[in-house]
Amino acid sequence: MTPSEAASNAQHSTVRLTGERLSLVVAPGLGARVVSLLDRTTGREWLTQGRPPTGASAPDAVFDGAAAYGWDECLPSVAPAPDPLDAARMLRDHGDLWGRPAETAADGGTVETVGSGVAWFYEFSRRLSIEGSAVRADYLLTSRDDRPLPFLWSMHPLFALDPGSRIHVPDVGTMRLSHQSGLGLDVGSEVAWPASVAADGRSVQLDIVRGIEAGQAAKLYAGPLARGRAAVERPDGAWLGLEWDLGFAPYLGLWLDYGGWPPAPQLPLHQVALEPTTAPADDLPGALSGGKVITLRPGERVAWWVRVVLGGPDGEALEPFLEAST
Repeated sequence: MTPSEAASNAQHSTVRLTGERLSLVVAPGLGARVVSLLDRTTGREWLTQGRPPTGASAPDAVFDGAAAYGWDECLPSVAPAPDPLDAARMLRDHGDLWGRPAETAADGGTVETVGSGVAWFYEFSRRLSIEGSAVRADYLLTSRDDRPLPFLWSMHPLFALDPGSRIHVPDVGTMRLSHQSGLGLDVGSEVAWPASVAADGRSVQLDIVRGIEAGQAAKLYAGPLARGRAAVERPDGAWLGLEWDLGFAPYLGLWLDYGGWPPAPQLPLHQVALEPTTAPADDLPGALSGGKVITLRPGERVAWWVRVVLGGPDGEALEPFLEAST
């Protein structure tokens, strides 16, 4: 077996976790990416699907359309940016972890993965377990560095949704727009949620999923939030909700892509992401300038959690889920 064949086999190896209502599949060789989240009662796949990209472990790897599927974790930055601890280097696009092998331990009821920092010295672990109709993710970040480490974390699950699906973010009336394509909204502005108005006076209904033919994309941030809850609801009433540790991650990133990204010549994509995050920023320098970072002291560790819940039409009702306190 050649080195390239061995690397390909490692990328394609997976670990499955199965419960009564749902199952998930983790790819340790791709940074412990969750590549499937399946509702076993309906056969519905909630995550966008794709194939392992080539060169994903490289220091200068770009998170492009070929890499955009499943559920990843972004740390210590989302977008590429100058390293605030070393002006001579750049922080990697989408973070250190994606596309790089993670140590994996599975016992039948849980899957725990550990990845190591490259820009800095740290360990990032995530323990996944199934609780009825939910997946619980328990995170632990440990500094192994002799310097204070400021960081930005963002969950990055890309959901496959039918046009007409609705996005629910309770108790939010505005969001900050950091990127847009084809919507006619002003980047950097606070836009009304769920319905906004474009520069030409058109109404823009941001909470309704459009088809890929719309040719639109947007990245928005909400928060600090009153509760750590959000959900996507399909037209048939089936829904997926996120509940998370609001004390650690008081913001939510929202990525809407209806054929507006990636740019040509890559093929357009259709995906929606709900992204609990520590800061309303696309990169670590932006979070630092806004005073929205968590800094780990040498040897310090921090823990947090997220729950991914499946509900309706015959399971848990959506409204009580959204209204519950976290």
